[in-house]
Amino acid sequence: MLRKCINKIIAVVTVVSVLCCGVFSASAAFDIDDLQKDDRLDLGYRIINGYSKLSEQNGLTNYNKTAVYSGLNLKNAYLMALAGGFYLANNVDFGRTINDNDYALSLIRKLDGFLKGMWVKNDRAQKLEQELQSQNIPVIEAYDTVGLFLISTGKKQAEQLMDDKLTDFVFAGGKVPPTMKDLNLDGKCNAGDIPLMQKYLNKELKYSDRDKQSYLEFAADFDGDKSPDIKDVTALQKELR
Repeated sequence: MLRKCINKIIAVVTVVSVLCCGVFSASAAFDIDDLQKDDRLDLGYRIINGYSKLSEQNGLTNYNKTAVYSGLNLKNAYLMALAGGFYLANNVDFGRTINDNDYALSLIRKLDGFLKGMWVKNDRAQKLEQELQSQNIPVIEAYDTVGLFLISTGKKQAEQLMDDKLTDFVFAGGKVPPTMKDLNLDGKCNAGDIPLMQKYLNKELKYSDRDKQSYLEFAADFDGDKSPDIKDVTALQKELR
């Protein structure tokens, strides 16, 4: 019970800050220990960047509305305490944040205002905002304490932002898609993904781009056990029956 409670508190900042950009969809297989490891968080960010590149490449999304995240330190004890208070005060519905972008965004607005009221600053995000302005990238909405910016840009600038040290990830489309377990990038997880899962397992499908490859490995892991294998094909087939 205690572990679950701590996990929820840690998840507050992660989920509420960036779930509308899909990071927790991309981190669905992560647990509390993963969230405390920089390499696992970096992997989650690479998965989202990979999804952005592939979904834009396949015409599923574009960068006309893009979410850019420059987050706070998720290991900061004071921030975690504030997150726990925010969670309790707002009765956050984590299930709803996954499926309801308007709800997730409303929580982000509240969280941003709450953190500002507690004198929390995100210097990194403020530097990113200045950088966006200097590059004349239109900012549609800014939550500079949470570290989330909704912008309008193009492919070149978006991919440059993915490599920016001030940016954790760039999410094309600016909202959570119906699924991120989507190998053929048609917006669905269905029978059309099975041939690509099989190609991946047979080592016939691979990307040289690290972000794209991270997304491929994540999407092929249908059952979320962090080990893509034939069991994932079987699990998807069973779900489709």
